[in-house]
Amino acid sequence: MKKIKRLSSFIVLLLVLLIPLNSTVFGLTLNDSEFYAEGKIALLHFNPTLGDVNGNLTALEKLIHEAFDNGANIVVTPELSTTGYCVTRQQVFDGMGFTKPFNELNAIRDLAIEHNGYVVVAFAETTSDNKAYNSAAIFGPDGFIKTQDKRTLPLWHDSGNLPYDVVETPYGDLGVLICADSYLPDISRMLTLKGADIILTPANWWGRYDQEQTWQMRAKENGVWFLVANRWGYEVHPTYGFICDMNDAPSVAADPDGKILQIYRAVDSSEPKDKILYQTTKVPKYRIGSTVNLNYSVMERSPGSYGALANEYYRRDHGYQPVPGLPTPGDIKVASLAYKPSLYSKKNIETIKNLWASQNAAADVVVAPGLGITQEPVISKNPNWSNASHLADLQHFVDTNEISLFVTTVNELSDKGFHQSLLLIKPGKQPELVQQLHDGLCTKGSGRSPLILDLLGSRIGILTGHDALFPEAVTSLAKAGTDLVLVSSTAGMEMETNNMLGLNYFWNIDYLKILWKVRTNEGLHLAASDWTGNGMIIKNSGFSIEEIKEVNNSQQIGVLTLNSGNVRGKYLFDYFPYDLNTLLSVN
Repeated sequence: MKKIKRLSSFIVLLLVLLIPLNSTVFGLTLNDSEFYAEGKIALLHFNPTLGDVNGNLTALEKLIHEAFDNGANIVVTPELSTTGYCVTRQQVFDGMGFTKPFNELNAIRDLAIEHNGYVVVAFAETTSDNKAYNSAAIFGPDGFIKTQDKRTLPLWHDSGNLPYDVVETPYGDLGVLICADSYLPDISRMLTLKGADIILTPANWWGRYDQEQTWQMRAKENGVWFLVANRWGYEVHPTYGFICDMNDAPSVAADPDGKILQIYRAVDSSEPKDKILYQTTKVPKYRIGSTVNLNYSVMERSPGSYGALANEYYRRDHGYQPVPGLPTPGDIKVASLAYKPSLYSKKNIETIKNLWASQNAAADVVVAPGLGITQEPVISKNPNWSNASHLADLQHFVDTNEISLFVTTVNELSDKGFHQSLLLIKPGKQPELVQQLHDGLCTKGSGRSPLILDLLGSRIGILTGHDALFPEAVTSLAKAGTDLVLVSSTAGMEMETNNMLGLNYFWNIDYLKILWKVRTNEGLHLAASDWTGNGMIIKNSGFSIEEIKEVNNSQQIGVLTLNSGNVRGKYLFDYFPYDLNTLLSVN
């Protein structure tokens, strides 16, 4: 089956690279209505009045009616659109919360029925067993469909416990998550694995914190549309006194290749007011009602590599208990090298030496581009493979400069097939090869767990560039207590491609750099280098990015000192058994 999938991937890649837009293949024009289902989605960039439930409902009903009159098929409101954001638990139970069957939303339900459309409306929910949830109700042509509640950042509300499921529509299968549930990759991934084509996100996420980069990466790594209905306005929390200035909160529409098609903030308007953003989506018809998804990091998942997801560490419900036995935290000096590898190993070694000498560099750990030493296959079944002259030269460089770990990748031919493998060079030791986790277009994955080393007061995880495209691989490293992730990459490319079929095997370098940044959301430092001659070192404070050092043609060596203690308290996702069943099951 895997061989068939890899062959299919290769065929699709050829189509993506060779077939221009508007071409006819097997008698079918690839972007016409025979192939795609089109939908018009309306995002309500709406300013709810804090505490005025009736007034907010009246305003929402008017906006939803307007959106349907303008041809929308699906309408999405911001988070807590009926109450405003800065409500308290007591206020919710004193009348601001709605209890099933949500009669207060009947007029919105009737609009969905009347217009044969769908509405996602976000509100505060209360239950008969004294629970309060930050929820969203989904209405369709036949009325109420389901609710989805928010799992993360439970302030006044309880953490949700509903499975994340999709709703099949003629426009694509819909998944819904609320605001901060998009910050970590897990929920978006579960919805994708259940067949989501379009993920809709009611949000109340203020500030210019590059949150749109998280959203566009959720789109690109999953091959789904990702649309966010944020809000505007200004609130002060009545209990805690914190200010919620949502005037710079972005509403966003990102396509399945991660391209932001629309972004809107009220602060950028001369007259801030309620606004409806319309976005047309196109979903291949073969995907609707199925879990078929040709995105590389969906199709070639290796659930056997993600066992750490099921451990009990860093869970909120377990008091954020860390992994035991971690190295005593300390500083580690990390270097990323930026150069485009030559076909000739001798030239690559000279490039490394010259760059190092020119900067008078010093580091404990060095990450080089993928295939940064040689592109010739390493025949690992040959017992003398490690005696090659270029590896001896690299070993001498590591020993001389007192480098504790040097990382790149090589093409390896083993008795199990052809792989791209990590090459690890340590002082005074034989070079080590560690095979890729996931299958590639022409390479075979090992299905092993991600590589972890304890070194110099830090737990270090190491991935190939293509393995880092799979969010579960990085999450597994975080769950295992990793402080720093090293990525030696061949996943980048410098040109834009027509990726309309969504294979997503090679990434434009600008997107790849955004991905590296978003991968640190799980409380990690990261250092990466790609064969395009671009790299990055990212220092994380534990909750956000503190410093970034980029390397490229103009600055070919970057060095940062990272402290593992800053990322030891991780904010990770709490899984229910049905979540793990989704994430750890074979596609």
